[in-house]
Amino acid sequence: MAGDALVIGIGNELRGDDGVGLWVARRIAATSWPGVTAIALEASDPSVLLQAWAGAERVYIVDAITAPLPPGSIVRLDLSRHPEAGALPTVSSHGLGLAEAIALGRALGGMPHRITLYGVVGRDFAYGTALSPDVMRAAQQVVNRLRWAIRRSQRADARARPGTESRPAGSPARG
Repeated sequence: MAGDALVIGIGNELRGDDGVGLWVARRIAATSWPGVTAIALEASDPSVLLQAWAGAERVYIVDAITAPLPPGSIVRLDLSRHPEAGALPTVSSHGLGLAEAIALGRALGGMPHRITLYGVVGRDFAYGTALSPDVMRAAQQVVNRLRWAIRRSQRADARARPGTESRPAGSPARG
């Protein structure tokens, strides 16, 4: 998976807005972006997350969060540069243990080179399968932001490796 991007959506689709990460990952997987793997994780064990990103160079995590911001707000954090996993200013709504997974990954030397969190502030985490309107709009924005971020990183990677050609995420294959 070296050089490719991995999008991991985490959450619980039976808890309303907590399913936003799963929705984003499934949307990306259904559109088959070149050089991008997208997976939806409903597990709550940090070791599952460590296994999912093993060998990945660039990882984007999408999750519902609680934060003192309006529902549907999008928080982007570069976790590869964050000094301490425990200092994450957001809290996952389902206790997946993202902070624990990052701490464990650092301790074991199993962290991706780049890892970015796209957290969407949820409104409703009660039992039910629908995303609230604010979170659905944010989910669509996260898909667009990820497409842009991944394209930009693929172009930078292509410039860094002379003689290679890379199709940006969401671009059709040629020939």
